[in-house]
Amino acid sequence: MKKGFITAAVVLSLLGAALFAAAFFASGFDFTKLDTGTYETNSYTVSEAFEAIEIRSDEAEIAFKPSGDGKLRVDCVEREKVRHTVTAENGVLKVAVLDTRAWYDRLTFFSFKPQSITVWLPGERYKALTVDSATGDVSVPDCFSFGEAEITASTGDVSFEASLEGSLKIKTSTGAIRLDGVRAEEIDLSVSTGRIEGKNVDCVKTFSFTVSTGKAVLTGVTAGSMTSSGSTGGVRLENAVVSGKLHLERDTGDVRFSNCDAGEITVRTSTGDVTGTLRSGKNFVVKTSTGDISVPESTAGGRCEITSSTGDIRISVAE
Repeated sequence: MKKGFITAAVVLSLLGAALFAAAFFASGFDFTKLDTGTYETNSYTVSEAFEAIEIRSDEAEIAFKPSGDGKLRVDCVEREKVRHTVTAENGVLKVAVLDTRAWYDRLTFFSFKPQSITVWLPGERYKALTVDSATGDVSVPDCFSFGEAEITASTGDVSFEASLEGSLKIKTSTGAIRLDGVRAEEIDLSVSTGRIEGKNVDCVKTFSFTVSTGKAVLTGVTAGSMTSSGSTGGVRLENAVVSGKLHLERDTGDVRFSNCDAGEITVRTSTGDVTGTLRSGKNFVVKTSTGDISVPESTAGGRCEITSSTGDIRISVAE
């Protein structure tokens, strides 16, 4: 009997896969045509004042825009039985998912069109921003500023251009993180297989970023100190200036400098190469097992310690 149930389950699974493949082929390989959901746009407002923002969503793309009329409005593209609630409690604007689907609704529900949350804000500055998103992208433009911000996403990308008086913390899994024109007291970025891109970023204290297998590219960045760790992800710094310590650790990822400088530099890699140009002379302490070494003669500048197992070390100082 048990064997018969297993056989029937396998047959039904193969039949379902075949029917899905046939429907996908008939749709011209367009997943959105297989969507079984019903969508509509709903607008929400609250009259209570708020100083902080908290948004939690599973699939929606999240964007912030100035309202222009001094009034809050939250526009949501929603599916049937998957709505959002918008409230203001204790000075915090809260947007959350309200999923009323039964278990059997999920078995017959296929969704490929993105939901979205657009928050039209009446002010320019807020004390705190908290966003917890799963698959949706998050976009914060430069027309806003916050006391502090924390954004968590899974597969969604995060684009952040606002300024902060305090700290900025962004964590994603496969999604990318992009910073442009950001100024903050402290910055902490973390991705797994995603990518980190930063341009014209000013961090007063510590700029830290962790990358597993993704890449990190920072251009025009200034920081009090900078620290980074990672596995196979490479690091490229262009026109980056760190007044204090710059500490980078990688396993197989390469580290590349282009017209960069720091008070003190420490780079450790396993098989990755360390190459590029620095703005000023350093007291070089370099070591590699089987890689090639090419560095200028040491000067009275800050210490520059570079260690690699099999990677090459080639550093020059701009004249």
